[in-house]
This record gives sequence, C-alpha cells and structure tokens, in this order.
Amino acid sequence: MFQAASTAGFEELDGQSDDKPIHLDSIAREMFELFLEHTFGSASQRPNFVISRIQANPHRFHPSQLITLAIKYHIHDIFPPAFKRLVDTPIIQLTAHHRELLGTTVFTTFVYVQAALEQHRRIVAAEEPRILVHASDCQEPAGCNEDWHAIWWNGMGRFLLDGRNPQPYCEAVKRFKDMEFGRVSRGCKELMFKIIDQGAAFNHADQFIEEACNRLVEQLIFDTSTST
Repeated sequence: MFQAASTAGFEELDGQSDDKPIHLDSIAREMFELFLEHTFGSASQRPNFVISRIQANPHRFHPSQLITLAIKYHIHDIFPPAFKRLVDTPIIQLTAHHRELLGTTVFTTFVYVQAALEQHRRIVAAEEPRILVHASDCQEPAGCNEDWHAIWWNGMGRFLLDGRNPQPYCEAVKRFKDMEFGRVSRGCKELMFKIIDQGAAFNHADQFIEEACNRLVEQLIFDTSTST
C-alpha cells in the first residue's frame, strides 16, 4: 500500500518511514499512558508482559536478539535460556549482525564456552567409564573390559563426534543402550548403565554453561528493582 502511494505521486504517509513518524497531537501523554496501562498493564507490569510474550514464543527470536534485549533493558529472566540456545548454535551460523548484537563480552564468552564443550565432548567420547568391579555373572572380565571399550568408542564415540549429525548426550546414551554388547555380561552392563544414568560426566557440560551464564549476568545485568 505504501509503495503504491509513493509510486502514484501521493504524499508520503505517516508511519511509512522514520522520517515520517505517526504524530498523536490530539492525545495527551497522560492519556497515552492510560492506554498503555489498560492494554499492557501498569508501567511496572509491562516488563513482565514482555517477558511472558517472549517466553511463550522464544524461537521466534534469534538468541542474539534476546540477549541484546536482556542486556539493554536489564531483564534477567530472558538471558539464561537465550545464552543456552546460543551455545547450541554452530558458530558458522552467526552473522556479523549477530556478533554485533551480542557484543564483545558475550561473543568472546560464547567462543570459549563452545571450545571447552567441544573438548569435553571429545574426552567423553574417547574415555569410557571403566568397569572397576565386575558383576557376579561376568565369566570373562578381560573380554568384558575389551568389548566395553570397543563398544563405547564405536557407539558413544560415533554418536557424539558424528561430523554431520552429532547427537546430544541424552540421545547418544539412548542409542548406545540399544547396541549389542558382545562379551559384556548382563550384570556388568546394567551396572555401567546406572553409572551413565547418574550423568556425572554429562552434567559437567550443563554446569559449565550455567556458570559462564551466571558470570555474564553478574557482569552485564543489574536488578532494576533495587535501583533508584
């Protein structure tokens, strides 16, 4: 419609560009504030409204957009989930505009976190949890150890390090449990599955992300409710 008006020789309409804003000359500021309060709640409630709308549809926004919004307006609740989504985003998918939105501090932290997580993933893939005590039904402990090592590398190693489709830890474990385990006894397998399900090695990644996120929040976002 705007394009048709401009090409037809009509005067540029209000709101068509930044040079032609919409003027509300007949409406006092107080009346407009009342309209906002009626529509979105009081001024103190508007951030909660914005947060609720974003949380209802988080994937409509790129993590970099949510992070810059959280930092600019000091909205704590938006930052952690946005940063976790950012960490899951391959760095090659970030454009120059995304990097500009993130800023130097967040982008640098993001790069270091991804590098650390990739190193941790390689360690988990290559170093299986050892069978320290074999179950009573294990008839061949040496063969059990050998097959457990080989199956871990051929299973978890492949699932975690797949160049085209690396699996998250939970999905890799799920697929690993469906494999054939050769000379690994049933008792030893169940024992090791319990250790894996405790997630000591896997949870380290989530804890690392959370710690990095908390440091950024402390550095970049302050609690506006305590400011005067």
